[in-house]
Amino acid sequence: MVFNAVIRSGRPATDVGNVRLSQCFILLAFLCIAAAPLGAQSPSAEDHLLSADELRRTRMVPRTYFYGKEFRYKIETESRTERGGATFFSGHLNTAANGVRTLAIGKPSPHRSYIPVRLMHYQENPGEPHIDDDPLLTYFEGTNGRISHSFVRKLLYNFEGRKRVTSFGNESVGYGLPAFQLDPLACLLVNDLCAIIGCEPPDDIEFVAMGDKLQTEWIEHKADRKAIRMSTTDPDDPRYAVFTSGPEYLPLEQPRPPHGPLQIDISELMVFDGFRYPKKATYQSLTPDGTFGYICSIEMLDIREIDVHNFEWIPPWPAGTEWMRERDRKRTHVPYSDAQLASIQQHALANARANAPQPKSSWFFYLNLGLIGLIIAMAVYRFWPRSEPV
Repeated sequence: MVFNAVIRSGRPATDVGNVRLSQCFILLAFLCIAAAPLGAQSPSAEDHLLSADELRRTRMVPRTYFYGKEFRYKIETESRTERGGATFFSGHLNTAANGVRTLAIGKPSPHRSYIPVRLMHYQENPGEPHIDDDPLLTYFEGTNGRISHSFVRKLLYNFEGRKRVTSFGNESVGYGLPAFQLDPLACLLVNDLCAIIGCEPPDDIEFVAMGDKLQTEWIEHKADRKAIRMSTTDPDDPRYAVFTSGPEYLPLEQPRPPHGPLQIDISELMVFDGFRYPKKATYQSLTPDGTFGYICSIEMLDIREIDVHNFEWIPPWPAGTEWMRERDRKRTHVPYSDAQLASIQQHALANARANAPQPKSSWFFYLNLGLIGLIIAMAVYRFWPRSEPV
């Protein structure tokens, strides 16, 4: 067909042969290109050992692969405080320190300055009288990029009815998520907080190459068989850090200066959608003397994609919440239902009776009891009939 068409067009036979030869070369080139991935693939990021400066530059690029995902994980917290201070977790040990969390992170949008975030904390229901939810929502933070809500539940299971007990909420303009910045998973994933909260990074920071002062090497780590260890070339300087291979370059080990314990310690990774995430990790935020701060351990339970456009970034206030709008300091109360209020009142009365001090018998009572016994004994002795002598 090709040949006949060329002849009709008036081209000479030699041109026809050249056309066919060109077509063969094109087809051969196409087949070679298609087969190239089957033969020799280009080296992947995890097969290339970055220099220390390359690794430092790569880690400065904000990670984005966790956008549009929700993470569910178990958290356990040990809080340490010193005189005159308290960490976030020490102030909320009953409602935000231990349990199961979900952390949802949205995606950038041209219509908002912040990326939406939602942090929900659940714990085992200790016996709340008005709600049967188990696990029980005890803390949340959420922002849709314009306003932020935070909620702390006041537990009622040990409430005795001697004072007013109300869960507390707060509404602020823009970004106001204190627990998000302290969350251990967020600290491990987010290497540039400005990418989440919309702040402008400083433009006067200049990258200073370390050259031969730092070195990198492959090591076999418990979480990654091909991890990268970056350390100083000074034999008297013990500082080092361990990272996964690419493309994530997550921190696996990071000691607190000058020597440990490990501020970051990831012992196991999990894969979702082609990227690795911490599966089991410990994160420490302590002063050098270890007397102030907290230690958190996490275990990832699940990761899922979310529809960021239809996601509920700000949950409704639970019943019994008094929340304040920071803009004008206006307070709004979300009442309990009649049934919930009756359950709370009955439970409070029962707790008050159970914890009420029992009357103690005084020494005066025992003295009177002894005197009465003595009088009775003397009366019996006096009027008891005696037998006459023979």
